[in-house]
Amino acid sequence: MSCTRRGFLKTVGAAMVGLGLTRLEPLRSFAASTPGATSAGGAVGGPTSGPYSIDALRARAVEAARFVGDDGLAHELSEVCCWAPAATAIRKRPLDVQARGSQFFFRDFPGGDELAQVMQFSNNTAWQRPRFRFDPDGLVASHYDQLQRTQRGVRTEVLTPDRLNGAGARADLGLVLDRATGDRLAATVDRAEPMWAALQIFAGTLLDPTDDLSRRLSPALSLTRAHDRALARLASVRYSQIVIGAAQRAVWSDVLGGGNPALPLVQLTAAGYLPLGEEDGRFLLLQPAGSRLAGYRSESV
Repeated sequence: MSCTRRGFLKTVGAAMVGLGLTRLEPLRSFAASTPGATSAGGAVGGPTSGPYSIDALRARAVEAARFVGDDGLAHELSEVCCWAPAATAIRKRPLDVQARGSQFFFRDFPGGDELAQVMQFSNNTAWQRPRFRFDPDGLVASHYDQLQRTQRGVRTEVLTPDRLNGAGARADLGLVLDRATGDRLAATVDRAEPMWAALQIFAGTLLDPTDDLSRRLSPALSLTRAHDRALARLASVRYSQIVIGAAQRAVWSDVLGGGNPALPLVQLTAAGYLPLGEEDGRFLLLQPAGSRLAGYRSESV
C-alpha cells in the first residue's frame, strides 16, 4: 500500500479545516508521509530526535509488540516504511492483544488512554463485517452529553445509501473548536510533537477504512445525481473528521476538560455506522453496508 496518497492527504486536510483545528497543528504534518522525509525548510516529517521522532516511534511500536509477547509483529514493525502497513500488521492480531499493545504504546502520550481507544476502534473499522456491536442511540446520546448539548427533539436515524435522497448534505457533527478555544489551547502548552505523532499514526489507520467506504458507496450511488456526488465526497471527509477530531481532543484532553465527544462517533464507525451529523432534528447515521445489522432501530427518509 502506498504511503504517499495525495488524494487521501487532501481528504485529511479538508477534515482538519472542517474541524477548525488547523490552528493547533499545521497541515505540513502531512506533507511527508514516509519516515525521514525532509525539505529545505527542515524536518517536515516531524521531529528528528526525541520521544516523538520517527525512529523513536518505530522503536516504541516494536517494544509494544514485544510487551504483548508477539515477536513476529515486532519484526514486522521494525521493517515497515510507514504507518499504513504497520496498521495492517497490527489489525491481524486479536483485539485483546491490540488493546494491550496500544495502551503500552500510547502510555506516555498526553491523553494516552483515549488515543489507545481511538487506535483500537479506527484500526478495526470494517463497514461490511464490523468487529464491534454498539447501540447507536446510546452512543449518540453520549456524544451530545460530552458536547454539553441537549439532544432534546433530535432523534437518531439510521439510513442506507439508497434511501438518503440528498439527506446529510447540511449535517453538522458539532466537533468544531471555535477560534477562542483554539487560541487558548495553543497558548497554554506546546503539544506540536505528540500531536504530529498521533496524526501521523492515525493517517495510516484511516487508509483502509476510507478506501473501503468509497468502494462500498460507489456501486450504491448514482453519480449522475448531484446529491449522490456530494455524498461520495462528504463520506470520506466525515470519517476523517471523526478520527482526527478524537485524536486531537485526546491530546488536548487535560486542557479541554470534560469528555471527548468524538470518541463515541469513532465507536459508531467501528460498529458499521458513519455519523453524518445533525440535520433537521435528526442525527443521521449512514450504514454503508445496508441494513444487515439486526436488532437496531433503522428508519429511512
